[in-house]
Amino acid sequence: MADRTIRLRSSKPAIRSGLNNRGYAESATTRQCRSALSGRAPLAAPGGISVSAMVIFDLRPEVVGSALLEAGVVPRGVAGGPPGVTRLDGGYSWITLEVRWGGDVVIVRVAPVGGTVEPYDPAAEARRLRAVAGAVPAPEVLAVSSMPNAIGRPFGVCSRMPGETQRQPADPAPYREALATALGVLHSRADPRALDDVDDIGTAYEAELARQVEVYRRCWRHPGIDVAMRWLARHRPDCRDAPALCHGDFRPANVLWTAPGAIGGIIDWERAWVGDPLCDLAFSMHLGGWGAIEGEAIASYRAAGGVQIDRDRLRYALRFERVRSILSGMQGFAALAGGRADDPRLADIGAAAHAGAWELAAWLEPDLPPLGEVLDPPEASYPGRAAAPGLPPTLWRDL
Repeated sequence: MADRTIRLRSSKPAIRSGLNNRGYAESATTRQCRSALSGRAPLAAPGGISVSAMVIFDLRPEVVGSALLEAGVVPRGVAGGPPGVTRLDGGYSWITLEVRWGGDVVIVRVAPVGGTVEPYDPAAEARRLRAVAGAVPAPEVLAVSSMPNAIGRPFGVCSRMPGETQRQPADPAPYREALATALGVLHSRADPRALDDVDDIGTAYEAELARQVEVYRRCWRHPGIDVAMRWLARHRPDCRDAPALCHGDFRPANVLWTAPGAIGGIIDWERAWVGDPLCDLAFSMHLGGWGAIEGEAIASYRAAGGVQIDRDRLRYALRFERVRSILSGMQGFAALAGGRADDPRLADIGAAAHAGAWELAAWLEPDLPPLGEVLDPPEASYPGRAAAPGLPPTLWRDL
């Protein structure tokens, strides 16, 4: 099999992404994957693609400092010397650094080659942040750097928001009320036209479903996703209400708190889009845990300007967000197996996504559209089957 190693920078001191030096628990799958990445054991992915180690970009403090100077982020009153650089990313998407240089602190978001939110584009994330500026507390864009640069990957620089995340408060009520209020303010005050020109919610769903089809094409075929895509296409709401600017990943892990119920900042806007505001509520119910905006919290959301709850549309949004979440995990694992990512934790979320996708097969019902009609088949093969020795390529149009 061909060597799939991606060599972005050969410098020996380069920092490797995803190494568990931050205290995260590891499953057996992650440990096996880490062994494969370090060259101690092989790991076969679906369809015969193997995971290989990769040398990634240079995140040494002196290199990060040089890149910030090149990008025009010049800290005030700084003497010479490299900055302090701390990894912050506990998630699975961007590589996030807190950079302290003199008395200033900035956040640097480095685009990995592959992962859960491909394609990675710091300029697109900057547009999202600028679109919500003034509506809710969000980071200020300071710079965007494309290639080439000293780090070796595109990155964005933004302000450090005050506060800390809250894992499990003793009394979640004030936090949940603040979350609901902030979401209502976002949906009512942020101008969606600052991000995208979408006429109505029905059109927004159509466009986002097409984007999820593109995500699916980068993953391995799964019968549950086949059914889910057909179901979402068949039941897509024909809603002419105005869309809203949605966060796309609204949950406690992406909110910083300065005190109980006091939000210092809302972060991680990489999934922000113009669409159905009920999708943010649905995502919160799906993955928000103690911060889920439901029950009494809906009143706070509505009081802050949030939209009226349409129960049928909310049911669709719940399924829509479930599929988006599963595809995100599947995409991350495909990136890991294909050599575009090296965070072993992607194996865990990929395995969980594939397992959860089986439940979607229960959505099968009469009169769903053919899969080929939904996917608008391209001249491309499934990545897993295409790499499997001895098997002919499977085209989407053959399904």
